[in-house]
Order: sequence, then C-alpha cells, then structure tokens
Amino acid sequence: MTRLYLNQTLIEKAEIALSLEQSHHIHNVLRYKKEDVIRVFNETNGEWFAKIIALTKKQVIIEIQHQHLQPQNTATLWLAFAPLKQDANTFLLEKATELGVTHLQPLWMERSNTQRLNHQRWEKIVTEASQQCERQDIPKILESQNFIHFLKDLPSHVKWLVALERYQGPILSKTLSPESLLPYGFIVGPEGGFSPSERKLLESNPSVQPTSLGPRILRAETAALSVLAITQTMVL
Repeated sequence: MTRLYLNQTLIEKAEIALSLEQSHHIHNVLRYKKEDVIRVFNETNGEWFAKIIALTKKQVIIEIQHQHLQPQNTATLWLAFAPLKQDANTFLLEKATELGVTHLQPLWMERSNTQRLNHQRWEKIVTEASQQCERQDIPKILESQNFIHFLKDLPSHVKWLVALERYQGPILSKTLSPESLLPYGFIVGPEGGFSPSERKLLESNPSVQPTSLGPRILRAETAALSVLAITQTMVL
C-alpha cells in the first residue's frame, strides 16, 4: 500500500488536499480511484489510513480514517560527509535514510569534487526513501559548512567518530558502546580521502575519536554506509 509523508496534522476525519506532485503520482502513475485507501504519516502524528474522497487530473483529496501506528522515536544519528557526484549522492542519501540517519551535514573539504548541492532534490530523495522504508520521520538536511569551521564548532551533544584510512587503532565494532549516553555522529571524507592537513586536524581534535573500518580502502559512499550499518546492528 502506498505511503505518503504529509507535513500536516493528521487526525481522524480531517480532509487534506495532496500536493500537485503527490496528486499526479496517485492519480496518473499509480491509477488510484475514489474510495481507494493509502497510508499517510509524519513524525508527530504517526501513521494513518486515509481514503481518497475526490480526485481530478490535478488534485487528490483524502480523508484521514484511523491510526495505523503510533509515533515512533528515532534514535539520533548524524552523518557529516562531503557531497559526491550526483548518482553516488542519490545512492548515499537513499541508503543513509534506510539505515536511520536523522541529520545529514554536508561538508566542503579540500578534495571535494563538487561544490554543488541541490537542497530541494536532496529533500525529495530522503522523503521518497522514508516512504519506501517505512520510517516515520524525514532526515534533516543541514546547511553545508566548511570542514574546518565545522570541526571548530562540533555539536557537543553528539559523540563524534571518524573512520581513517590505514588507522592502526581499534576497529569501529570495538569502538561503539551500546551504553553510550550520547548519540553517535560520523565524519566521512570525500572520494579522494582527507587531505594530510584535514587528517591532522581530526587526529588532534579531542572531540573526535578516530577508528578503523579494516585494512581495505573504501569508496566514500561505502565507508559511510558501513559505519551506519555497523551502528544499526550494535547500538540503535
């Protein structure tokens, strides 16, 4: 059954007009008809069944029926990363959403291979991924920051880790602790890796704990998804 994210109050008997894009998808792509039922959700009101009560070529109106799921709390999980090329970005955003990331922090680094960030497109990608993977919230996409400025003002309520190439210390699975009182955040380098000066800053920052993902050199998107998957199984 189709799920749609609605940033509106969901209560029984409420009538809601879907956006033009959502209406087009429901009517022209999925070929839903009047009286058909879909599911709608958001992080505040949980998930509800909704019935289509009117539809035209451009507009679909639904009526909220009854609640399917109560609101769910998602454990806070940050990913700070250098934006990748378009296809890799799409893949990373989709999978990070599926793996429970709540905050996405784009960073500009010395070896970043793109300086372009389409915030509206990113929002669409994570929204569609949330609809598909049955989570109730949408990851927050934060304003992009310069890497050095970000390190100088790290959010203090997060336990920050960074996976470094050829790091001789503990691997990530030995670093994570299910008893941690702080949510985790991960810093991932660009496709060319951290520059020597960036690595030095990371290793000297007392608020960042270096760790290893093993002996192999991973692509940026592989490294990001590896840390998230390991965290999902051990902590969340």
